[in-house]
Amino acid sequence: MKKIMVLMMVAFIAAGSLQAITPAEKKDFLGEWQFESPYAPEGYQKGIFFIQEKEGVLAGEIRFGDQYKVPMENVEFADGTLKFGITVDYNYVPLKATIEENKLKGSASTPDGDLPFEATKVKKAE
Repeated sequence: MKKIMVLMMVAFIAAGSLQAITPAEKKDFLGEWQFESPYAPEGYQKGIFFIQEKEGVLAGEIRFGDQYKVPMENVEFADGTLKFGITVDYNYVPLKATIEENKLKGSASTPDGDLPFEATKVKKAE
């Protein structure tokens, strides 16, 4: 009887400590995200992502620190990953991001190499 109780207790503790890891859903990306990309060129290191859904289609824009706005292009969501592109200084730059530990984490593939970024949600979509 003691063995069964101990086994049940261990199973209960183990089950409580396991955390199901589920990929983010499209709705998790919607809203306003404040981002930082410390290795990006000056003027592009900080800003805000605005991500929304209109009639089932994802759209958005990026506002850089100096209030320079760039529309998101080719926005798509699949398998827990958000992908889109922006045109900056006549270059199309693809970006991809996932949500990890309540933060948006990703990278931009620039002509000079990949630039990591991280963002924190400041406002949920309405």
